[in-house]
Amino acid sequence: MLFQLRQVSFWLVLVSLIVSKAEAKNVLLLISDNQTWHDVGCYGNEVVLTPNLDRLASEGVRFRQAFATTASCGPSRAVIYSGLLTHSNGQYAHPHAEHNQQIRPTVTTVFERLKKKGYRTGLIGKDHIKPMEKYPIDFKPRGSSRDVVWMAKQAEEFLNTKSSSGSGESEPFFLVLSFSDPHPTSRDGVGWGAVRDYPGYQTLKYDPDDITVPGFLPDTAEVRESIAGYYQQISRMDFGVGLALQALEKSGTADETLVIFISDHGTSEPGAMGTHYEPGVRVPFIVRTPNAKAGHVNEALVAFTDITPTILDWTGTDFDTSEVHGRSFLPILNQQDPPEWRSALLSHVAHDVFANYPMRTLRHPRYKLIWNVTWQAEYPLPIDTYERRLWDGIRKNAATHIGPRTVEQFLNRPQLELYDLQADPWETRNLADEPEHASRKAAMVNELVSKLEKQGDPWLRKYRPGTLSQR
Repeated sequence: MLFQLRQVSFWLVLVSLIVSKAEAKNVLLLISDNQTWHDVGCYGNEVVLTPNLDRLASEGVRFRQAFATTASCGPSRAVIYSGLLTHSNGQYAHPHAEHNQQIRPTVTTVFERLKKKGYRTGLIGKDHIKPMEKYPIDFKPRGSSRDVVWMAKQAEEFLNTKSSSGSGESEPFFLVLSFSDPHPTSRDGVGWGAVRDYPGYQTLKYDPDDITVPGFLPDTAEVRESIAGYYQQISRMDFGVGLALQALEKSGTADETLVIFISDHGTSEPGAMGTHYEPGVRVPFIVRTPNAKAGHVNEALVAFTDITPTILDWTGTDFDTSEVHGRSFLPILNQQDPPEWRSALLSHVAHDVFANYPMRTLRHPRYKLIWNVTWQAEYPLPIDTYERRLWDGIRKNAATHIGPRTVEQFLNRPQLELYDLQADPWETRNLADEPEHASRKAAMVNELVSKLEKQGDPWLRKYRPGTLSQR
């Protein structure tokens, strides 16, 4: 009898181990830097070459309406890794140098949650995170995050290492590859472009005459030249994505791995970085899982607050849903237009410490409401935009317009902006004061405030939309 009980116990333990191994799911998160949603082939761009991202989209799901909640590198990453909007996670601006911003001690990052569950963690490339004790990372090599071949080799090394402790026991992994492309390379001249060669990659060249300038920018020779350089960097980043996916396949773990590709936010040009206009916050967002519909396009409005809950859901990591502002999109991944995913909430505080301009935004499929909290102040451009060629030329030439938007409209904003994105995709006609849109504005303001109140947005202690400046 005792022998039989021991046999049963042995088999139960064995089955438990097998099930545990089978349920061990991995995550590969790929992040580009400053890339607007329409600057990928599979999102309709017919000039820029992104064969690896296009292939990833053909194997998985492409979210057509996906949003960075803040168009600033450091704060955006804090949202990605916490599931909390900027006004709650505490990293209001960049973490480096004089900005010195960081997430709150009470916030638990996805790295902490997965490390506690027994995951190996890795981050290759750009971090922009602080404090590091909130990000327990086993593998963080030093090197250039523009050298995509080097980054892929580091990924291969990580993927071929089965244990972070050297015990030999195979552990599931969470790996982030964070590219610096296509973030501008300088604040002089063009500002974009592959300014140096790295071994193993040959830079693609783009003819400025072939560029189709997006509608929020002026169509000038200088802008075309800048975009041509920007596309060079996108293609280099895409090459790195391809190498990383090859390394994943070679490791034999692709069938158990959730792959997500995003950009941290849109391009650095005026009307994008540091704003809640579409070129700043609408980003490419591609997801592949073993059960994803190949080539599927999903119309759900997803945001970066949804990334951490999705990763925790995929990995079977317990968490309190009240601790995050997003939700897992895995249940609706293969749906087309889930009705309960028709709004997104965005929150911005600052880019640099000297570019503080809090905004809260409610995005619906067709309409967008932006609340400029300190609207009576002139909009302070992020330093990345202010010091580069396009804005420098606008200032020196006393230009009146940036593409279709006036400079005055860009710098001095009303408290509320309401846009019909179907009729006005570049957000130049504010409908907030038009009588026929009064009921829509009121409903969206109420929805926005209700969501922010539930989150305990500290700015509501002083400011409210619809009042002159404060409560």
